[in-house]
Amino acid sequence: MNMSREMIKNNSLGRLLFTAVLFTLLCIMPSDLSALIGMEQGEAPKKIALSDISGRPVNVSGLFGKRPVILVFWELTLDNSFINYSLDELLFLNGFYDKFHDSAGLEIFGIYTPEETGDIPEKELEKVRSLVKLNRIKFPVLIDRGFETFREYGVIALPSTVMVDRTGRIKFIYPSFPLAARKLFSGQIEELAGVAKAASGPEAVKEAGHDSRSNRLYHYALQMYKRGLPEQALSPLKKSLALDPNYSWAHNLMGIILWKAGNFEGALAEFEAAIKSDRYNAAAHMNYGLLLFENDQYDEAEKQFNISAEMNSAAAETHYALGLLYRKTGRPGEAVNELKTALSLFEKDGAPAMVYDPSVFHRISACYALSELYAESGDINNALALLQKAARAALGIEPGTGRGPVKKTENLMIYE
Repeated sequence: MNMSREMIKNNSLGRLLFTAVLFTLLCIMPSDLSALIGMEQGEAPKKIALSDISGRPVNVSGLFGKRPVILVFWELTLDNSFINYSLDELLFLNGFYDKFHDSAGLEIFGIYTPEETGDIPEKELEKVRSLVKLNRIKFPVLIDRGFETFREYGVIALPSTVMVDRTGRIKFIYPSFPLAARKLFSGQIEELAGVAKAASGPEAVKEAGHDSRSNRLYHYALQMYKRGLPEQALSPLKKSLALDPNYSWAHNLMGIILWKAGNFEGALAEFEAAIKSDRYNAAAHMNYGLLLFENDQYDEAEKQFNISAEMNSAAAETHYALGLLYRKTGRPGEAVNELKTALSLFEKDGAPAMVYDPSVFHRISACYALSELYAESGDINNALALLQKAARAALGIEPGTGRGPVKKTENLMIYE
């Protein structure tokens, strides 16, 4: 996986709903503490001596064992991607740097992973400098020329975070940066700074009891899937499940991949296995319900959606799915209520849990579905108001952002 950064560079209503919502759920899955292949918790971190964005040498290793240190490996977002985990984490950590750098001696280093292994073009470096300046990132940003540190640490996901405590040992490792991880991150950072205990309970690492090799393989598969490489995700995912047959999230991901490959029965079995392994896996219940909804099994689909909603009533996707199901089964009043709830959650800043990124296309989808329901009931004013709201959102999207203008009715429903 040393060349993974280079690898990164180099239908119906039900189907659209299913694939898009699955992607959202996938991106907020809880993780274990083994984001990297080359490093483990409790080990001493490997030496790091890099230059910052101005070319000044920085000896990070000299701080190990003296101060708490956070390393975040990050990348520039690809032009056609609207998901920016790296920037999200840089901004998140910036607040903790402000809070604990002077008071607790906390050091944070953003280690930028270039787009290619060779010389870094000045244009690329300028993008990095501009991002740092525009977002007022206060901690040092270092340049990992030739992927040297990336390889040394065995990074398999960008961003990836390594926290080193005052004793000079790795305390915490985490891949990616979904919204659901922020509470866990906050607790770990506060513990690192010596002001609080580590996060615990359901919001902490749910999968910590699983085989570490299985975890690593699962997270490798997850990153491949998120990069649009589902076939490359299959092999490590099968190995993960061979090592740990009760790994609920691995079954969940396998179900998603099998469904997208057209294997309905196989996907059904994987989601059932995910729920059997962990009945509190809300995403698996949601995904199972979506698969049943796609295949007109409305009663059982509704049951699964409600189970998921009970676990997390603030998940906009669940209300959206229920709204579409109620509409499909001739319950317009209930459909309106669920879609209104979904729309309010999609539009709510900082929406929790499953709603890691309340994108504009989700809002357009809810507006469009609600508008049709109001029109069917004769409420033309509300129908037109919602259509205008959807149109304004759609017209505000610029080409090249990964969210092209809405042109077809099917694209209004939801965006992956």
